[in-house]
Amino acid sequence: MRLRRPLGASLAAAFAAALVSCHGTDALFSIGGSISGTNGPVVLRLNGENDLNMNGDGDFTFTQKLLQDETFNVQVANPTGRCTVQNGAGTVGQSNIKDVNISCADYTNFPAGLLQIVIRSTNLTGAKVNPAVTTNASAVGGLIVDPTDKDPSGNVNTVGGLVITGLAQPPTSVSINQAQKGNPTSNGPPIVNLILAADGVTAIVPPTFVGLNTTQLAALFAGELYFSVSTPANPNGELRGAIELQGGVGTSVSGLDNTQVVPPTTSAATGAGVLMVDLATFKLDIAYIAHTVTGATSAGINSTAGQALPFANLQDDFDGVGTNLATPVAGAVLTEQNLLDFDNSLLFFNVTSATFPNGEIRGNISPLQ
Repeated sequence: MRLRRPLGASLAAAFAAALVSCHGTDALFSIGGSISGTNGPVVLRLNGENDLNMNGDGDFTFTQKLLQDETFNVQVANPTGRCTVQNGAGTVGQSNIKDVNISCADYTNFPAGLLQIVIRSTNLTGAKVNPAVTTNASAVGGLIVDPTDKDPSGNVNTVGGLVITGLAQPPTSVSINQAQKGNPTSNGPPIVNLILAADGVTAIVPPTFVGLNTTQLAALFAGELYFSVSTPANPNGELRGAIELQGGVGTSVSGLDNTQVVPPTTSAATGAGVLMVDLATFKLDIAYIAHTVTGATSAGINSTAGQALPFANLQDDFDGVGTNLATPVAGAVLTEQNLLDFDNSLLFFNVTSATFPNGEIRGNISPLQ
C-alpha cells in the first residue's frame, strides 16, 4: 500500500489555490450527440480543427472541451454521403452539450443519385499545403452546387468562393484544384481560377464558369477538390483546404431582378446573390452579389426593418465581361436578429441606383437545406 505524504498534500493544495487565482479551474464542458445513417467511417470536426473519427452510427463526445460562452460548431467531413446537423452550432452554457443530432444518407438513396443541393465549406491553412508551409494567414469559404441545374453538357451550376485574412503579400492565384483520385491530400491541377475582388481578399467563382463536370462532381464527393491560394513567397501554395465540411453553415443562393422589388421597377438588370454564414460565430464565410446594374450606388443584405448589412465594396466589370460585383467588408458579422430573419426568409439582397434609390433589383434570401 502506498502512503500519502503530508508534504505532497500541502503542495497539491497550494497548486490548486494557485489555479483558482488565475482561473485555471474554470468549468469546461463537452460537446456531443449522436450520428445515424452512415455507410462507413466518418470524421466529425469541432470548430474546424478538432477531429473525431467515427466508425459508423452511434453516440459521440469530442475530447476537446470548451468554456462557458465559447462558440461551438460541429461539422462532418463525410465525402461519401449527405449529412445534416441539428443543434450543432451555438454558444456553450453552463452544462455539457449532448443533443447534437447528425443524420446522414448515401447519395445513391436519392432519386437519380443527386436531387439535393450540395453544400461544402472549408477552412484553409498553411498546414494543409503539401508540403506544409508556415504562415499567419488563413481563409474560409465554400461551394454551393445544384446538380439539378445542368447545362446541355451535364455541367452542374456551381457558385461560391472564399475570404482570405493575414497574407503578408497579395495572392498571385486563387483556384479550385483537383487532387489525384483516391489521394485527397495529393497535389493536382486547377480546374477553375477564382476572380479576386478589388478588396484583395475576397475571391469568387467566375459567373462565367460552366460548373463542375461529372468527374469533378465525383471528386467533390470524394473530398478531392480543394481551394489553393498561392503567393510570391509560396508559389506552390500558401493556403489550402479540402472542400468537404457539411453542416454548421447557413447558405442561400438568390436570383435578383426587378420583379421582386416592392413596387417592381422597370429595370432590365439582373443579378445573383450568394451567402454562406457560420452559424456559431455569425461570421460570413463568403457573401457577394454579381449583377448588371449600371451605376449601382449601394448594395447589401436588407430586412423589412432596413439595411442589415451593407456591401461596402462596389466594383464595375470585375470579370471583364460586364458583370459588376458587390461584397461586404472582410470579416463582416451578422447579428442574432439577422440570423433569426435569415431562418424565417425575411432577408433579401438589394442593389440600388440613382434612378431607383430604394432598390433597382432584389432577391429574397431563403436558407438552403
